[in-house]
Amino acid sequence: MFRKNAHFTAVLLVILSIPSFAQTKNSGGTASNAGTAALAYFDKVRGASFASYLKSIRPRQLSPELKTKLIAIFPKQDIVHPSGKGLEKLAALDPVLEYFGRRSVVDLLVVRMGEPMVLFHAGAAVVISEEALGLLSAKELQAIVAHEMGHEYFWNEWQTARLNEHYEKMQEIELRCDGMAIAALSQLGLEPQTFIMAITKLTRAHNGPLINMEYYTPLEERIKFCNTILDTVKARSEVFGPLANNR
Repeated sequence: MFRKNAHFTAVLLVILSIPSFAQTKNSGGTASNAGTAALAYFDKVRGASFASYLKSIRPRQLSPELKTKLIAIFPKQDIVHPSGKGLEKLAALDPVLEYFGRRSVVDLLVVRMGEPMVLFHAGAAVVISEEALGLLSAKELQAIVAHEMGHEYFWNEWQTARLNEHYEKMQEIELRCDGMAIAALSQLGLEPQTFIMAITKLTRAHNGPLINMEYYTPLEERIKFCNTILDTVKARSEVFGPLANNR
């Protein structure tokens, strides 16, 4: 995937990070099974609000020492310090990080990767490629980062599935994180539909086959799932909050 930065490709093969980009092909499991299982996860959510549910299952934060080691994996020469509009986009992520209880816990790193992508890095950081920062609007970046923050809740489960090549489970977890993004945006009073726009834009920004395609359901399946979650949010506003600009 990272045709422009071979060194960074090697780094990402060492770290266990989960990148956000939409896929055009399904190489493992059946999308319908993954989607049904992911929807069942949200059907089980009960309580005063989705935010309170997330708080009750929030993972323990990393120790400062481990966080420093994980971030140190990224080559210093590839780290970017944005200014202007880039900095404004990063600042717009504060409400999303705050919603997930990670504003002062998870770092934001902008890195040269050669491709537009965003990834969650083992509880230490959300890594945004320089290309993605330029491509996505502030609202689209909020939506993608909300998806990435969802991965922290399923980190061990996802890694176990990856090691066992249980691709249907990995696809299910990716869809759960899509649902997390839509629910979070709804509770924040933002526009959940922006997430669909963002993953579509990321898909169209890539040319040729991508790595790890078997981790994801096809883009069409993800959009279908997201629309179903939007309907669920609308029907269960007492848990997930009202849709922004009523869909």
